[in-house]
This record gives sequence, C-alpha cells and structure tokens, in this order.
Amino acid sequence: MYFLKWVVYLAITTFLSTPILAKDIIIGGTGNALGTMTLLAQEYQRSNPETEITVLPSIGSSGAIKAVPLGKIHLGLSSRPFKETEFTGGATAVEYARSPTVIAVSNKLTENAITVEQLIQIYTGELTQWSTGELIRPIIRQANDGNTKQLNQLSPKLKKALAMGNENPDFLFAATDQESVSHIEKVPGSFGVTTLALILSENRNIHAMSLDGVDPTHASNAKRYPMNTSFYFIIPKAIPPHVADFLDFVSSSEGKAILEKYGNYAP
Repeated sequence: MYFLKWVVYLAITTFLSTPILAKDIIIGGTGNALGTMTLLAQEYQRSNPETEITVLPSIGSSGAIKAVPLGKIHLGLSSRPFKETEFTGGATAVEYARSPTVIAVSNKLTENAITVEQLIQIYTGELTQWSTGELIRPIIRQANDGNTKQLNQLSPKLKKALAMGNENPDFLFAATDQESVSHIEKVPGSFGVTTLALILSENRNIHAMSLDGVDPTHASNAKRYPMNTSFYFIIPKAIPPHVADFLDFVSSSEGKAILEKYGNYAP
C-alpha cells in the first residue's frame, strides 16, 4: 500500500497544472473486481457526496489497460500487470488486493469439495455426475482468460484435459466473469471458476468448494490456497486529487476492512 501512496503522490504533482473540471470518477476493468469496488465506492460517497463514482460493467483487464492512457476512464481494474507489448502511456499498475480463485457451484448443490484429479476426469469426460447423481455441466472460458491460465498451472494433466474440454460441444461457455457466475446460478449441475471476491461482493447464490482439501473461504488458508487472483489499479500519469483521495480511502483501514469482508486479502 505504501507504493500505491507514492504513485498517487507523483500523479498529483503532475496533475496540479491542469484545471479540475469535475469531481466524478469513472472506474472500469476486470469483472472479478467490480463488485468489491462498487461497495468501496458506495462507502466512500457517503462521506464524499460531492464525488460521483461510476463503476462500469466489465471491460476486462485488457480494456482497462487500454482505456486509462487514453483518458476514457479515471481508474482501471486489472487482474494482471502490463504485458511488454502493451502501450501504457505512462500509466502504472499497482497491486491493491488478492482473492482466492475458486471452483464454484450453485447453493442448490450440496457439493463442497473437489480435487485436481476429479477436475481432470470431468474435463476428459470420464466423470459426468456429481455424488448426488446430477449431471456435471462445466463452464469453459477463453484459453487466455486468467482463471483458465490458473487452472492450467495446477498440473500438466489438467492443462491437457482442459484443452480437451474446450473441444466438447456439450460444455457451456462464458465470455465474462459475470456471465460465468450467472450460468453457475441458473444451470443445474454446472460449475465454473471465479473469485471469492466476486461471489461475496455480488452476493451470488453460489459457493466455493475446497480444492484438494484446502478451504479458500477461511482467512488463514488464503495464502496457501493453490490459486489466487491479484487485483491491480491502473493509474494514469496525471490524476486529479479527488481520484487520489479515493485511492487513499481504499488503502485506509476502513477500505481494507471492506476488502477483507468481501474475500480479499493484502498482497
């Protein structure tokens, strides 16, 4: 958080030569971070009613990284740092929180645990039913999606199995984080990969399963859980003081308490 404050300080000094036109803040980026950021914005606005904060529907990490340098949004939210090939225009990526990346099912299912070996069997088509006898309906994301990449890193066998699953016409597909959790809520027997932060902050009717015996919902387990998503602010080179004030709020004790309540922990 100290690095975040240092970046904000440098950004303010750059901005002071530019007149302030309005006290609005537009934030956009990865769907996994939107719910928590909306709650942070609502709490901030209670004490700062002169500032209107708009959290856009998901534009993805890549969208945020492109939009901030162009001045389309004030702050971006990303689940990854910059790629070497991306034009950042002087923008900075600052990690502000992490959240467990989880395998989730509907609250209508009684399943609470899964293993990497079971995931391999599901994606290869060997395991097709939950313990209740209900049909398993996997939700597939893009190959370059951050959640998919984390699954691939769990084991070479799982990576190979997931590639097979991508070719299965019976599996569901979701283009965004919100679409994925909506499928989990609505499609009987389905499961997908999301973050604990999204589930809790959006009050979704789904729950995270333990993975290989590790429960991601317990605070003491978060850092040893095998999959975690980092959240970054994409901060422009020149930033208005009222935007910097919101960033200070996020890194304050009050902001940290909100992050922790909704499934995030400090990086």
